[in-house]
Amino acid sequence: MKSSIIISLLFRFPFVTANGTVPELPSCGTRSTTFRKPLIVGGDAVSAAGQWPWHASIWQRESRTTHVYVCGGTLVSELYVLTAGHCVSKDGNALNERLLAVQLGSVRQNLLMGGSSVQNFAVADVFLHEQFTERSFQADIALLALRTKANVDEFVRPICLPMKSEDAGQLTGREAVTVGFGMTESAPTSDQLRQLRVPIVDYVTCLESNREVFGRALSAGILCAGSTAGSTVCNGDSGGGLFTEEDDGSWTLRGVTSFTVQRGWNDSSCSLKDYSAFVNVARYLEWIRYVVQNGEQEGFFRKDQDGEVRSTTEAVKVKATAPEVRISDKKCREYRKRGLTVDASNVPGQFYLEKDGKPLGLVHFISNEYALTTAEMALDCIKDGAACESFRGTRVQAVIAHPEYSGGRDFNVALVLMPPATEPIWCLATEPSSKLYFEGRQLKLSAVSAERPTWLEFDLDAFIPSKRGAVVYTDRRYLAGLMHYPPYEDVVMTNVTAVLGWIESVVW
Repeated sequence: MKSSIIISLLFRFPFVTANGTVPELPSCGTRSTTFRKPLIVGGDAVSAAGQWPWHASIWQRESRTTHVYVCGGTLVSELYVLTAGHCVSKDGNALNERLLAVQLGSVRQNLLMGGSSVQNFAVADVFLHEQFTERSFQADIALLALRTKANVDEFVRPICLPMKSEDAGQLTGREAVTVGFGMTESAPTSDQLRQLRVPIVDYVTCLESNREVFGRALSAGILCAGSTAGSTVCNGDSGGGLFTEEDDGSWTLRGVTSFTVQRGWNDSSCSLKDYSAFVNVARYLEWIRYVVQNGEQEGFFRKDQDGEVRSTTEAVKVKATAPEVRISDKKCREYRKRGLTVDASNVPGQFYLEKDGKPLGLVHFISNEYALTTAEMALDCIKDGAACESFRGTRVQAVIAHPEYSGGRDFNVALVLMPPATEPIWCLATEPSSKLYFEGRQLKLSAVSAERPTWLEFDLDAFIPSKRGAVVYTDRRYLAGLMHYPPYEDVVMTNVTAVLGWIESVVW
């Protein structure tokens, strides 16, 4: 349902009205009173209303007269609350807005609570990001449009959003605060709002802490934060914000609580020894801005010929007379100028990964730190915790499989972190090519017997002894595909061009 709500976002610059005046908007991310900093270990109860005036609690109707607490959220304007997609969806679809209610200004988990600080709202619309996938937590973000404006005062106030799409690496090491009514040491949820101060950690640290969970989920759209010493966000904290304090004393929303590690196979509560994943708000600024300003999201997205949902900002780039050069092309030119790229004189530019002295498959450097291969081979590399390394003895530091890979042929691609590069670097094919080669032999497109957006199967009249992860390249010596299976199986390759956006988002 399209909402008629249109409102300006509270970024760190003035909003100018149609007549050229600057309205007196309340300051975002500020608190009316100075509060002591929260503790780290185990979290700390929030006793005073107004301490985190942008925090929202989200409730779902169970019957005509009862609601249950489900998640947290963050007020980003007078009419919009940002939360996690999985909090306001079922089976991948947005919940009906009539099932939801939002409470602002309360530090107690009680929808019936009144008082001067508390404001309750019906929901006018639910905007679940169109790229949200329940299985992988991709784009785990949603906006709730309130039916009426929040009254901005000392207890209820929007938080500031980042100025630009900042790289997650720029936040590494910064201390942040997260709040929520989630599970405590002694109860399934907390009756009182709790706060926790956590460091934002880098991808490698996060991956090394638990490759099984984070290896398939981390991307540029995710921030990793927390502690492995018994303090973490937990069940019921989903959707709440991750905030950083700026030099001027204001607060900026950096993340939305998305998921953490399950404690055990028969215990769905959160692990106290693992980091937590937060949606990187900076990566979704354009979508947030569009929805808040237009009261709908349909105009932001379109579907390409493969049925893949893309934003209209991507469509504009395609139509431009002078399209923006992809980051992978820019990097290719940089590496080529330095004489680091694969060419006819130094092909193949690949090396084996080994485990217990046995070769697993081939990988190919695409930057000075990251190498590309198939997900099935890369995950075998880190399985069972045994050391996996190159034939030169360089140890694999991390494996990042495509978040949509779940076995089989689709999205069978992974990045392997193992700096520095010891072989020539491959440039990546940014457009489909009619001329594909494997070990000097042309793979004619007329031989394609089956295909999907992320893979091709070839029906060849002669046997090709392919190796896992072996490279398929264009006539320009650009990497275009990766072979899946060992000899005597179908000849199938991952279409690297189809997953280039994900590769770029992780590597650069």
